[in-house]
Amino acid sequence: MNYYLAEACCNTFVLYDRLETKELDLDFFEKVHLDLMKEDRDDALILIDGKLEGEVFHAQMIVFGRDKKLGEFCGNGARAAAAYLFDKYYSAEKGYLLTQTGKHGVKKHGNGVFSIALPPVVRKENRKFVNFSSQPHVAYFSEGLNKEYVLHYAEVLEPHLIFSGKLSDEELSFLGSELNNNEALFPLGINVNSCHWVEGHLFVKTFERGALRITRSCGTGSVCSAVIAGISGNVFVSTSGGILEIAIEETEVKLKGTAFYE
Repeated sequence: MNYYLAEACCNTFVLYDRLETKELDLDFFEKVHLDLMKEDRDDALILIDGKLEGEVFHAQMIVFGRDKKLGEFCGNGARAAAAYLFDKYYSAEKGYLLTQTGKHGVKKHGNGVFSIALPPVVRKENRKFVNFSSQPHVAYFSEGLNKEYVLHYAEVLEPHLIFSGKLSDEELSFLGSELNNNEALFPLGINVNSCHWVEGHLFVKTFERGALRITRSCGTGSVCSAVIAGISGNVFVSTSGGILEIAIEETEVKLKGTAFYE
């Protein structure tokens, strides 16, 4: 089964072109998981139901994780998908990605930079995580680390918990694993982030629920962390995989950065 390797700020993917089909069977996903683990990538991106209408393309993006679960969205993955789709539909001037959460515009800016339009960040209670997010934040005590953490809940298509402060990779990995192993609290898993300021930049790192590990960059995690940090307007967020440009507006958020496939 042929696939491409794609990246967006070192968030890594296997990407499948199934644009001429509308449905996928279980055998397909089993093969995808084998490829995903063989390539040691963060997630799989599967593009289906693609079409070009004039100078605008439409395609559905499915996110499939190392945990064998479907993700709701992936901000960096959407930009990697855009890199492929703008190349495939070279005459297109703009495009849209359809996901479980709706329709999202993507744009090509040149020099390998792409952006995705997202809805505003939500910080209030979410029905899927009602036990945890009924308060704006919650103190969580981790016995394994013998420490109490104040975690803020926010979501932009994907759910996130954010720790405002610096965590080591060991701390974040342990906390992320511990929370994602709590199926009673998080049956669909949860992304866990830490964020702190470094030389005028907000630095964010994320333990992603689908990848079950810290990734080099997370688009939606960076957006949620910026909002929790009290940022509005335009900001550059640093990750270990590169810099993301985020524009936080009243009606939408734009996530911009480099992406490519091969």
